Amino acid sequence: MAEIKLDVQNGDVFNKAYDFTTADDIKRLGLYPYFKPLQATDGTTVVIEGKDVVMAGSNNYLGLTNDPRVIEAAQSVIETYGTGCTGSRYLNGTLDLHLELEEKLAAYLGKEACVLFSTGYQTNEGAIQTIA
Repeated sequence: MAEIKLDVQNGDVFNKAYDFTTADDIKRLGLYPYFKPLQATDGTTVVIEGKDVVMAGSNNYLGLTNDPRVIEAAQSVIETYGTGCTGSRYLNGTLDLHLELEEKLAAYLGKEACVLFSTGYQTNEGAIQTIA
């Protein structure tokens, strides 16, 4: 069994973390790219610090989140199903809508069947298990 060695300076395992100032230094320079609040969004562009910028770091790369047709459809579905599935597809989060979409997508693609994953984690789990 491998031996675990801690880099302990002066008896405090957190000294290395205390000495880490890179993030604070970058913040002082105004270059810290994380946790910038969005003031407005239309999907593919956003307003950050009063400037319109292209949103390149989002899962909404098609801009569908703000499409009026998608919003209207979502509001209709919320009235029937609520605001969430209450669980992952593996457990209790499969809706009849998932099955209907899988069936239609498989037909569109000319495949026997398909499966949709509602999270990136589940997608990775399914894909890795399939190709492993």
